[in-house]
Amino acid sequence: MTAALITRAPLAGCVAVVTGSSSGIGAATALRLAALGANVAVLARSKDRLDELTASIGAAGGTAIAIPVDVTGRQAVNDTTDQVAERLGTADLVVNDAGVQLISPITDLRQDDWQRQIDLNITGVMNVLGAFLAHLTTAAAAASGSRKARARRPAADVGRNSGRAH
Repeated sequence: MTAALITRAPLAGCVAVVTGSSSGIGAATALRLAALGANVAVLARSKDRLDELTASIGAAGGTAIAIPVDVTGRQAVNDTTDQVAERLGTADLVVNDAGVQLISPITDLRQDDWQRQIDLNITGVMNVLGAFLAHLTTAAAAASGSRKARARRPAADVGRNSGRAH
């Protein structure tokens, strides 16, 4: 088995949006996408953590903007699309990582926790998808429109060079 190490910037010129990026997998994903050359919009509720993340990305030579938002609010998420477009351009890819798992015994009947999980893990995902759908459709159309664009297409490049074991 061999794994390829990406040593160039296959996502240069692409705009990535990562929700839930204030910590964990979301933050790691934002860092990796920036390292691969993407300009990254990091979204989460915690402005302080987002500012730390954008500073880290900037210190490593990348470009990132912080947009504090609660993805359970449809209008708030819709407003982020304008901010992304104005500051970075049309989003080429979206990583919908905001989520929560609140564990308690079923006998506790923590219906407030259940509702919070539904609001964030389902409604939040759909809000982000709905908000950025026009961006993603535009990016897909551009990518299929020319040979040069297809060569730049993030999924094609990253999938080919992601270091998958064979």
